Amino acid sequence: MRVKLSTKYHEEREDICKRLIKILELKEDNTFLLSDLDNNIEKQNVILNMKEEIQKHFACSTISSFKPNFECKRPYLNIVRSILRKQGYEFKGDDILMKQGDGTYRRTIKYRIGMKNNENSV
Repeated sequence: MRVKLSTKYHEEREDICKRLIKILELKEDNTFLLSDLDNNIEKQNVILNMKEEIQKHFACSTISSFKPNFECKRPYLNIVRSILRKQGYEFKGDDILMKQGDGTYRRTIKYRIGMKNNENSV
């Protein structure tokens, strides 16, 4: 019987999750803004460059960013969300309005990352 990747590579999988969280630079309340990630090409590239390593330790057939010939608007976000959820983290998003310098408002999403069932925060 084949050993599941989640059993075989538990430490490596958790290490990848911690690195992804570190890249996101979460605030004290374990949140980050989608607009901050969208505006930071360097962070996006670091996440996308982890794809090969992620494929070694995670089953990626259900993650659209890993499918050939599949358009994904934000592959970096898709990777982070999918990998963290596979490893048991909660990944929730809420729409928020941010006031700009000129007095206008811009809509974005504030994501919160935590352990399922509130076991531990990140």
